Amino acid sequence: MRNKKLIILFSVLMAITLLVVFNSVLFSVQHVNAYCANRKESDCEESRNKVLASHKIRKGSSIFFVNESKVIKSVQASAADVRVLNVERKFPNRVYINYVEIKEYVRVTSGTVAYICGNDMRVLRRADVGSAETDTLIDVKYNGTLPDLQVGDTLAFTQSSGINTPAVIAEIFSALERLDYYDTVIDLFCEIDLTGNFIVLTTRLNGVRGMQWEIQTADNLFAKLRLAMSVYLSENALTDAQRRAGTLVVAGDKVFYRAPSGGMEQVSV
Repeated sequence: MRNKKLIILFSVLMAITLLVVFNSVLFSVQHVNAYCANRKESDCEESRNKVLASHKIRKGSSIFFVNESKVIKSVQASAADVRVLNVERKFPNRVYINYVEIKEYVRVTSGTVAYICGNDMRVLRRADVGSAETDTLIDVKYNGTLPDLQVGDTLAFTQSSGINTPAVIAEIFSALERLDYYDTVIDLFCEIDLTGNFIVLTTRLNGVRGMQWEIQTADNLFAKLRLAMSVYLSENALTDAQRRAGTLVVAGDKVFYRAPSGGMEQVSV
């Protein structure tokens, strides 16, 4: 009986101690900082101000009770061109919101509207089809329909045929980011065509359409894109004339070059 009372007393004391610690001024949030991981600090003042204005972390609240998912949701709802990587606690009283700026990568048209999206397929802005637009955006061809979307929404297609558009595009950009081509992908491609049975990416060479990459299945897409990229960038695998026309066919772990005339040969790095 005595041991039971001691256990209860110890539990109460521990609970009181934890409450004191959790609500201590020492462990209350006094500073919230934002850090952009993919741009120089001097170049991201605008996005940093957006993050700091929208995180909704109350100064003086307990650092233990900062809700990371709510912070991410709040920031990304207010700043479509920002993706939060994580929310980091630095004891005793600092919180860091680490994020990346999302560039304009993709243009998807629906009726008279063009949705300009980042690599995570969130809408960064809307534009009228036919209006003056930069030629460096990657156009997406798809089968199906799109609902009316606003800035900050994620593209959600109703597909009639073809490949699972949003998932495949997100995986393509994720793979290219892992391959360290996040910043240069906009210069590598001008179109992603998902209307057929294959994933077809059209390259951009010196500002004009170049050869196509035909990825025959969507499984293990990272490995296939890495293989295609290594062949495409190799000085010995392809000639400049081949990079301007024809098709790079990726089937399993093999790559073939199909000439405009129809002839096909296997290539390797």
